[in-house]
Amino acid sequence: MRAVARWAKVGAAAPPLRARRGTSVPHAGGRMIARKPFSWGARIAGCVLLALALLLLAATERGARARAAAEDAIGGAVLTDAEPGPGAEGGLVLVGGTPEVVSLATDLQFAVTAKAPVLLRKVEMFQWRELAYGGAPPSYELDWVDHPVDSAHFARPAGHENPGAFPFAAARFVAPSVRLGGFALSEALLQAIPGYEPYAPGFSQLPPNLAASFQAVDGALVTSADPAAPRLGDLRVSWAVVPLQPITVIARVQNGALVPAVGSDGEAHARVQLGERSLTDMLPSLPDAPRYAWARRALALLLAWGGAMLLLGGGRRGGRDEIAALLLAAVPLAAVAGALWLGTRDAIAVALFVLAALASAAAMLRLKRPPARP
Repeated sequence: MRAVARWAKVGAAAPPLRARRGTSVPHAGGRMIARKPFSWGARIAGCVLLALALLLLAATERGARARAAAEDAIGGAVLTDAEPGPGAEGGLVLVGGTPEVVSLATDLQFAVTAKAPVLLRKVEMFQWRELAYGGAPPSYELDWVDHPVDSAHFARPAGHENPGAFPFAAARFVAPSVRLGGFALSEALLQAIPGYEPYAPGFSQLPPNLAASFQAVDGALVTSADPAAPRLGDLRVSWAVVPLQPITVIARVQNGALVPAVGSDGEAHARVQLGERSLTDMLPSLPDAPRYAWARRALALLLAWGGAMLLLGGGRRGGRDEIAALLLAAVPLAAVAGALWLGTRDAIAVALFVLAALASAAAMLRLKRPPARP
């Protein structure tokens, strides 16, 4: 160190000295700074920590991206505990339970009502049917058929003429107001509820003109003078209902009502199943969201931070190296996450790329600053 002293006395700058591993070098101002010995072990450990961080983050983001893509296909993320109110408006919700019929389903023409989501009217006529098997000559029989049978197309129409069009049409009647879990159910969802069961209504309010033509038999109305021996052209009108039973619906909330959700294919999908179901039951192909996703992301950042600290050779006084290491750790993590979100959440991907660029610039600026004096 005598050479340094001689140069200082004459006011000239001392020539740079090369320090051996583990030695001290002079710093401007005369104080000595110890250079830490170069450690391959620390740098290898830093690379391992960084690799583990990237693998952990990549696995987490792949799972989150797969979940997001599947949710996009059905119209968005599904809320499983939503309640009516502004917080649920516009969202996709899973709602289960037994529907509450507020207003009855009504067949006004026959004055038939039912406390059910949907009421179905079935109309049949006693008509000729042509039966043909293989190459055998056709045969004919009279039976109840729920649509007009055109006898003009029979092989032998003579003596087997059918009356033609029905005076009444089959119809479906949806209850004007049905609620599920506090939400109103739209007509499209009510129509999508599967399953019917026979319904025997009371006919006390049957209009007089129909009462003159029909009589009640086994819960249906028939025009036959002798119900046990119907004749050609006789009519039979019966009803069925969608019974009140537990159902589960995935739908979008629109003005407080549940409506079919529009998926990525642009089509509206009415997702209704019988029974109280979980989200997995309703959508078995929906990937599970990564568990503890944010905790895993935080752990990945800590691992990368530790790796960056080792690669930088430890921290300086004042904490500048620790902050620079944190910024450098964020760069590859944000870049990898952004690449994984491209094509699924482009806005998130761009934000992550910007974060990586800013973190890189901030880290470089910090590392270029001279260390603070004690």
